[in-house]
Amino acid sequence: MRAGRHQRKATLPGAGYTRPPSLDPTGLIVTVFGESGGVEGTFDFTLLPGSVELRRAFAAALDGKSGPSATWRSGETCRNGYWALRAFLEYLAGLADAPTTAAEINSAMWAAWRLSLPHNNTARNRLALLRTVLPLVPGLAAETAAAIDQRIAQSPRPTEVAYSYEEFEQIRSKAAATFNTALVRIRSNREHLRRWYAGEYTEGSDDWMIGEALDAILRTGDVPRSGSRAHMLDRHARVLGGRAADKTWSRLFLTGPEVFALTVVLVASESWNRSVLHRMRVPDHEPAVADGEFAIHLVEIHKRRRPVRLRYTSNNLIDTGPDSPGRLMRRAIEATELARQSLELLGRPTDRLLVSRRTGTPEDPFCEGIPGQSVITRWSGAAGLSTAHGTPLRVSLRRLRRTAQVLIRKHPAQNTEQTHESIYLLRDPAARAEAQQTIVKGLSDALDHAQAVMKMRVLLGDGAHELIELSDNPDLARAIQRGEMDTATTACADFFDSPFSDEPGQPCTASFLWCLRCENAVITRRHLPRLVYLHRGLNELRGTVDRTVWEQDWREHFQRLDQLLTEHTTTAEQTAAMHAISDTDRTLIDRLLHRRLDS
Repeated sequence: MRAGRHQRKATLPGAGYTRPPSLDPTGLIVTVFGESGGVEGTFDFTLLPGSVELRRAFAAALDGKSGPSATWRSGETCRNGYWALRAFLEYLAGLADAPTTAAEINSAMWAAWRLSLPHNNTARNRLALLRTVLPLVPGLAAETAAAIDQRIAQSPRPTEVAYSYEEFEQIRSKAAATFNTALVRIRSNREHLRRWYAGEYTEGSDDWMIGEALDAILRTGDVPRSGSRAHMLDRHARVLGGRAADKTWSRLFLTGPEVFALTVVLVASESWNRSVLHRMRVPDHEPAVADGEFAIHLVEIHKRRRPVRLRYTSNNLIDTGPDSPGRLMRRAIEATELARQSLELLGRPTDRLLVSRRTGTPEDPFCEGIPGQSVITRWSGAAGLSTAHGTPLRVSLRRLRRTAQVLIRKHPAQNTEQTHESIYLLRDPAARAEAQQTIVKGLSDALDHAQAVMKMRVLLGDGAHELIELSDNPDLARAIQRGEMDTATTACADFFDSPFSDEPGQPCTASFLWCLRCENAVITRRHLPRLVYLHRGLNELRGTVDRTVWEQDWREHFQRLDQLLTEHTTTAEQTAAMHAISDTDRTLIDRLLHRRLDS
């Protein structure tokens, strides 16, 4: 069971605990421990080419470069570094004067190695990795280290651009259909297994034998098999409808293509990058929020390349309904939960979010994280994706993330405002094409806002409570002071002369959000706590509701309130107002945001 929020998730080691050595006694096997105490990977130099002394020196360099307190902390980076070292060892071993020690590697060998590589990103990345790890090789000559440290030409600026709206929606909808079909399948078989455990089927019946097979799949990751060739039992093949994966283990587990489809949907929704999603853990779950209406999934975001103080952030995904981010996360957890249960029964517990079952009957049947490129290619081909010109549409998680940031969300996701603008917006043709329309719309909105706000009386000065502007109507001023003319957001100088009513003299029936642009509205210092609380609520709502709903129902009110607070209050005043808000005002604004005050 996972620990709750703010609770310690693991017991601390004893006082005499020391971490196991990362380099084995032979000096040829490197174990990389992660920041959480687990093992990120084990890298064996035993069978690589070259002398034992040279291989030990290379292993020592990898050991010094990797680990929880070193530069390389993730398994993926260490694995790439290992393969770069391996490739260099293979090159050195093929030379006529192959070196047997690190001291015998000279700058000419390094230069020849660089010239032998192709001009592509893979070679450039390999050189960059070696440039940082080879100087740690014991015994390497200073002259050689200086040659290795020479600058590497920058890679060409990426030409990758966002998908079009149509392409993005095509990819997202196909992925959603793939994942939804898999989830329905898993739910059905999980219910069958529950009934089998409850003893609802007669022993020996077809339904009972299906339950027996499902139980074996959950415990072992596969159907029961017998014989030297591990054949599936005929009775199970008969009741399950065949021996293929879709008839057997995929009844309980997602396949690789289905996990990739889930990955596509999550990236399209939340704009997470691949490395974050690949390592993502099952989020904590906090129910009973907002009087039990919502549930929140607390997603931990771990970006290992950032400085320590910026490495860990979190997202709150709120489950407000079928199309909400929180509901998507809940369904993702549900679809992969049985795979985590199976791994725990196999003695390999995991809390990774993405878990799939590999095809065939491998010794290690489960894949944690995003599957490899071959699986991605297989799903893309099966989905039948195509461009507007009829050519196959290649799926790239990086392009999906770019599209979500540039065209869908239009604000930073796990990056800074500067990165969002310089890397995503300014370099993308789609963003530049929208810029002109956005500027025109922004100018129009600014004019409308100025005209509306100028009609409203904002009295937030030190003497605002005296209502000097209403001194010609002292009875009205006193009524406003006593709160008798209050609406949910402001005070109203005339309920029966609303610019939003069709007939003069009738009570105003407009939403209280429209008070923010009404000429009858009066805002005093007393109204500030509820307006600041409303601003925070609208800001949170922006990240949970559908984009179309936000644009139609909420955006205008949020922008108007945001401008009002920016022009007439300071950050300190807003903070003080939040601390001063009463339970009555808080409840009133919550009801307004939940549309319980609409007439």
